[in-house]
Amino acid sequence: MSENYHEYVRRMAQVRAGREGNRPLHRQLVELLQFVLECEAAWLD
Repeated sequence: MSENYHEYVRRMAQVRAGREGNRPLHRQLVELLQFVLECEAAWLD
C-alpha cells in the first residue's frame, strides 16, 4: 500500500482518540439518564 494510506490511517486513529477523550456532553447525558432511571424506580416502588 502507499505511504499516504498508512499516514491517513494513523491520522484517523488520532482523530478518533481525540473525540473519545473529549466527550463531556456524553458523560452528562449518561448521568442524566441514570438519574431518570433512579427516579422511575423510586416512583414504581
